[in-house]
Amino acid sequence: MTASVALALVLLGGNHPQSIRWEHRFDEAVKKARAAKKPIMIDFWADWCAWCHRLDQTTYVDPVVVKLSEEFIAVKVDTEGGKKNQDIALRYNVATLPTISFITPGGRQILTLKGFQGPGQFPRTMEAARDAAVRIMAWEAALDRDPKNPAALFGLGVHLFEQEFYEDSRALLYRAATLDGERPVKDRKQARMLIGIIQNYDRKYAEGESILKEALEIRPVTEYDSKMMFVLARLYVAWNKKEAARGVLRTLIQEHPDSSVTPKARDLLKSLERNRK
Repeated sequence: MTASVALALVLLGGNHPQSIRWEHRFDEAVKKARAAKKPIMIDFWADWCAWCHRLDQTTYVDPVVVKLSEEFIAVKVDTEGGKKNQDIALRYNVATLPTISFITPGGRQILTLKGFQGPGQFPRTMEAARDAAVRIMAWEAALDRDPKNPAALFGLGVHLFEQEFYEDSRALLYRAATLDGERPVKDRKQARMLIGIIQNYDRKYAEGESILKEALEIRPVTEYDSKMMFVLARLYVAWNKKEAARGVLRTLIQEHPDSSVTPKARDLLKSLERNRK
């Protein structure tokens, strides 16, 4: 149901609750979400957070928001409500308040909103989370049926990378990479490129180099090859292997002159050449 349809129902006098039905225990919310097969909407808040109270006073009592909330299990988590709540906030990378996280019944991240959003905007956020949940929960269901489903592993891994849940993403993408021999070449390359980015970030340079080189050997060449070469060059710079970085950058520029990353590769190569003098 779109926000406009929900609003029409409200204006026509359709039945709806007067406010969001909040759970106040995270474990209970998860239990209900699993039973109902609904995603979870978490409102992370604290008593000192003025914008959190503003959400309660405006956004969360808006009729369209209230109607859309029926498609989720909604729970409030007081980030200063004890160690258990603090651990939940840490798990979902809550660094500022208010933060609203949408997760699957299995606990995987769907979408995060950091900061206040009024009733004019928030229904669109809820719809985006609801629609994404369908796709993500389908991948989870596929993995419940077959833990070695490479398409589901890849889909979840890419999604969690985009949501900046890098450890979970890496674990899924590594599993996908061991099973994806029959998958589209572009997906195989993208999975390895993302692993390489994460390994570089974690300073696991040898592992990152290995997975990126493996990906570059996969044929045919795709648009991901130039991107992977740039990631590999950046990894070599961080690893203090400047000559190796120069070699990769020269090859990238020569073999992929029209790539979107080639201008960045030229700039990086120029910087390395200047620093060598």
